[in-house]
Amino acid sequence: MNRRKFLKTAGIATGGIVLACGGLGTAATITPPIDLIEKQIKGDPNMKKVLVTYSSKAGSTSEVAAAIAEVLNKNGASVTVAPIKKVDDISNYQAVVVGSLIRMGLWVGEAKKFVETNKAVLEKIPTAYFTTCATLKEDNEKTRAEVAGYVEPVHQILTPVESALFGGKMDTSKLNFFDRKITEMMAKGENPNGDYRNWDEINAWAEKLVPLML
Repeated sequence: MNRRKFLKTAGIATGGIVLACGGLGTAATITPPIDLIEKQIKGDPNMKKVLVTYSSKAGSTSEVAAAIAEVLNKNGASVTVAPIKKVDDISNYQAVVVGSLIRMGLWVGEAKKFVETNKAVLEKIPTAYFTTCATLKEDNEKTRAEVAGYVEPVHQILTPVESALFGGKMDTSKLNFFDRKITEMMAKGENPNGDYRNWDEINAWAEKLVPLML
């Protein structure tokens, strides 16, 4: 589904939910507690310090970030893994990996803003992007081109040394009522839940970053 069709379908779904569930108030927008990964992994003091930062809706993108960090650390880097909202200063890092899920056909706003805000620093050091998207449960040339189009606006801000597209994970139990109903309506009767992340692919891409970033 391209972005235009996605937004149209989502708009219809949103309107239906507002009419049907208008009496739920703020309860419909409360997201269940999500544990996002935040840690520092010490490495060789003579190697680079790397930041792997991300935006994650329900935690699955944070798990991808942690896997990438483990590979970089195994190769000697000291790595900090943190949600974008917890990152205030990137001046102490010599390389950065930025990750985001796709929401409404785009990188999450805070992830794009992070690149915009820190562009002056990021363009001087190796910077890579990774993207998770449930659309890639059908991993073929067409869906990859579609998801690549979603990420293109971020590439226009800053061209990374590497950029990867990974299948995502959908767990509607971790969404608020409003988002869950939209997801279920857009699934058109099919079960929207599933984990489409390929860990071999993710680890292989992280290994690919080693000579580029370290």
